[in-house]
Amino acid sequence: MVATKHGIAHAFSQRQVQALERTTHRGRDWTDAVQKAALDLLATGKTSELSSTERSRLKQRIRSSEIGALAGQILRDRVSLRRASSSEVKSRFIPVSASELGLSGGGGLGVLVAKDASRVARRARLGLDDSGDIVVVEGDEDHRQVLEALALYTYGDSRECSAAAHWIAAARKAV
Repeated sequence: MVATKHGIAHAFSQRQVQALERTTHRGRDWTDAVQKAALDLLATGKTSELSSTERSRLKQRIRSSEIGALAGQILRDRVSLRRASSSEVKSRFIPVSASELGLSGGGGLGVLVAKDASRVARRARLGLDDSGDIVVVEGDEDHRQVLEALALYTYGDSRECSAAAHWIAAARKAV
């Protein structure tokens, strides 16, 4: 979470507070291997990252966790918020899964998923902004749909959050 410091006080953007409220979880943070395995399971239903016992435990955790806790575990240390310099630039970052989620193509939150997302965001001239309109997520193309849904759930408006929650719930059941 990013805060702006004013004297001795810290100010948080509404989007950051909303994300924190939606993604709180208890317990230890997942390791990178567990995060990747969870993404594999949600995207394809299988993973080779963990042993069979660990995989079985993770599947149970995915099915029983609240969506916000799952989003918090997977998106941790992968996300930054950026602001597009124009609506033309923003239109390049409409989530690929928007139509599948039942969302219209414009006006909402943009999502950029890339292996080196920070570099791609700088090239696209997306400025860092903790109340930005584009969520930049570090991740593999294989996990794009899951990462977009988790980003929309966490940072999107109520319509985007609801649509993403339905998609994530269906993906959790399929695990």
